[in-house]
Amino acid sequence: MLRGAMLVAVAYTGLLVLGALGLWALEGTPRAPNGSRWDPASALLFVTTLLTTVGYGSVTPLSAAGRAFCAAYAVVGVPVTMLTLTAAARRLMGPLADRPRRYLQVHWGFTRHSAARTHFVLLVGVTMGVLVLLPAAVFHVLEDTWSYLDAVYFCVISLCTIGLGDLVPAETPGQPFRQLYQVGVAAYLLLGLTGVLLLAQTFQRLVELHGVTSVTGATSSPAGDAEEGAGLLEGTRDGEKPARGGQGVSSG
Repeated sequence: MLRGAMLVAVAYTGLLVLGALGLWALEGTPRAPNGSRWDPASALLFVTTLLTTVGYGSVTPLSAAGRAFCAAYAVVGVPVTMLTLTAAARRLMGPLADRPRRYLQVHWGFTRHSAARTHFVLLVGVTMGVLVLLPAAVFHVLEDTWSYLDAVYFCVISLCTIGLGDLVPAETPGQPFRQLYQVGVAAYLLLGLTGVLLLAQTFQRLVELHGVTSVTGATSSPAGDAEEGAGLLEGTRDGEKPARGGQGVSSG
């Protein structure tokens, strides 16, 4: 399984690099309208914001070929990105969601419901610290014109895939290690969105555990579902078919 995850990561990295190099080749030429603003790192950051649908809009392709490439690349890349990040979040559910909940139940005596609630609250706190507050401190140091509140605002807006574009990192001319900084921002967006999806999937399981099965208001009890399923199995074990309305059909 680890080998499969590594292959998916390598393949998706190749998709990002291919898109960045293609866009740089089309937009980074001296003849392009804004060719001076494109380099491999800025192209990588752009395709990352494109595929994650963050889309700051500070740099955009202006040539016809660049826009055509961008549109075709998005049609393929956006679904692939959503599938990849969702699969990564599901893989993290085991060590970061299921095991901690079981630990709270076994070692701390929590019930199933209280363990799920406690774990979710802790996960929200850790997610805020690791994906918002800590990166915001880094952005605050690297961006001279940003306050810490600006940096927190940028992180939240980015991880919600809103991408207003009023604050964009690595845009200051002459910024030290600017290309490395842009690659780091691209990695932050991918890791951050994976964390957000993990949080969303954990919340979904919490809601389902408390009996909410759909947004239409239908509710069910996990214990009730289990009993109903057991009854159906018992009714069909000997070839009998359960009748509609919950009443069995007697033969003879």
